[in-house]
Amino acid sequence: MSKVVTYLAVAAVLLVGSSAMADIGAGVLHFQDFGTTMLNGVNLLNGQQNADSSNWATIQNGQSSFGDCGLFANEDQTAFFSQVGNASGCCALIDLDQSVLGTGVQQQTIGAGVDGKLQTENLALTGTQLASKTDGSGTVVGDQILSLAQNQNSGNASGPMNQSSVVFGAQNTTISGAPGATGAAGSSLLVTTTQEQMVY
Repeated sequence: MSKVVTYLAVAAVLLVGSSAMADIGAGVLHFQDFGTTMLNGVNLLNGQQNADSSNWATIQNGQSSFGDCGLFANEDQTAFFSQVGNASGCCALIDLDQSVLGTGVQQQTIGAGVDGKLQTENLALTGTQLASKTDGSGTVVGDQILSLAQNQNSGNASGPMNQSSVVFGAQNTTISGAPGATGAAGSSLLVTTTQEQMVY
């Protein structure tokens, strides 16, 4: 008698926010942010079996304001996350766990006329994956692609200002082994960027 148990887990929590407030007489205030958490997993418990699981998300935020005497403010955020996992095994114990956490925050405060200007932005990206195989023969593959980008540009009568941040990451984990082989592989990625500009 053979017992076959396959476990697939896919979870995505996507939080996206964008807001703009503008009083052209006094200047412009922009704020936007996003946050996403993604989990993906494959788990094979003995038997002869195959399993695939994937997860992806795309984010696009944008806003702009225009006023008198050259007053303008623009900001945009773009993010793409992809998780793909697959496994096949014969009497093997195989596990793949993938996680992604990405956040982005932008703010602009642009004064009218020749008043001061302030731009800030922050990106944070964490990606981890871990694969393991024991007992029987089998193969497990995990791939993650992580991409974040933010851009800001603004200006008033005193001139323009611009800033941008881009983060790209990729993770690949593969284990393949014969009966009796034990293997584990994984990777972890952490990136944070922060920028601020002030003109007064």
